[in-house]
This record gives sequence, C-alpha cells and structure tokens, in this order.
Amino acid sequence: MSRPAIDELRQALAQLSAAERRLRSREHGGPGELTHAQLRAIAALGREPEMTVGQLARSAELTPATVTVLLDQLEVAGIVVRHRSTTDRRVCNVSLTPEGWRLLERKLEAWQNLWNQRLAGVSDEDLATTLRVLHHVTGIYEAVSPPDSAESGAQAA
Repeated sequence: MSRPAIDELRQALAQLSAAERRLRSREHGGPGELTHAQLRAIAALGREPEMTVGQLARSAELTPATVTVLLDQLEVAGIVVRHRSTTDRRVCNVSLTPEGWRLLERKLEAWQNLWNQRLAGVSDEDLATTLRVLHHVTGIYEAVSPPDSAESGAQAA
C-alpha cells in the first residue's frame, strides 16, 4: 500500500537529484570560474589543509582520475600546490595556496549566505526533522545500491 507522503518525498528527491546533476554539470559564475567538482576539491582541502590525491578524492567524493585532472587546472590557476612528501617521495601532497584560501572563503561565504537566505523561513525544528528523514533515505539508497567499482577504487586509493 502506497503512502502519498512517501510518494511525494520520492518525487521531491528525484527533482533534487536532477537539480544536483545540473549543478555539477555547469561552471559557477561564468567563464573562468570554478566547476562544482573544483569547488568540492578546494572545500575538502579547507577541512584538511594537506592531503594526498587519494585522500582528496575520497573527501570530495570524486574519482582519483577526476581529481588529477582538476588539480592540473587548479595548480595552473594558482589555487593549489602539489609537493612531494618529505618522508616518502612517491607520495604527492596537495594544499591550498594563499589565493586558494581566499577564494575558498569567498565561495563558502556566498554559499552560506544563499542557504541562509533561502531557508530563512524554515524553523530549526523543521530542519532537524528534514535531517532525520534524509538520513533514513540515505540508508535506503545505500541498502539497495552497492558501491560501484569506480567508487571502490577511489576509496582504496
């Protein structure tokens, strides 16, 4: 037996997934701006000031191949720097440059302002309820969708 509220939730989640796919597929702010994947990578570097490519891929939920390509672009733009580990020359570490930190702070502030503005009329109680429901939905998705080989490879790197 179907519950209308659950059907509406599934439909809203499908719309959310489509909106996120569109978000991931476009650049932000016009030519020369960062892609969603690049933003995810620099945001991950904001949480951990230095990471290996594999750690960055896991943290940003991207594949190591994607991270390698975007690091090339971010390094040319002066946003990140790659350097060899002093303890193991085979390991390449990545960190934000001072310009990268400034860019990250601007982007995070703009993103936070957007969220605060768009959710201003939603109570903390409603947000807490939404969070609980989203955790349940995540559990449903994970139960029926085993990690694919690309994701497993990113986790193993």
